Amino acid sequence: MDEELKRKAYLEGTKLKKAGLDDEVIYARLEKQGIPEELARIVIKNMNVQRKLEVVEEQKPLYYSALLKIALGVILAIVVYFIFPGTVILPIGLIVSGIVYALIAKNNMK
Repeated sequence: MDEELKRKAYLEGTKLKKAGLDDEVIYARLEKQGIPEELARIVIKNMNVQRKLEVVEEQKPLYYSALLKIALGVILAIVVYFIFPGTVILPIGLIVSGIVYALIAKNNMK
């Protein structure tokens, strides 16, 4: 396929996606502008994959901070156990909030 046609299809598809249009509408508009059916499908598929990658990148810091909270909670529990033998104090707030944040972030990455 012609590179100029591909570039035009991606530019138009991106512009329509940013305008908030649905995939079927974008597909119809691309076909109306003379973009071949196969290229329109590829453009829409690639835009959806790109958006998914952007969502994963947005969620990574939240996920890593959640894992850090869990690790800090476990380390704090181990340190307290060594300082005060026989006493087990679990920093439940850190561990539970870390688990909840990790689950939320992982769910958003799907």
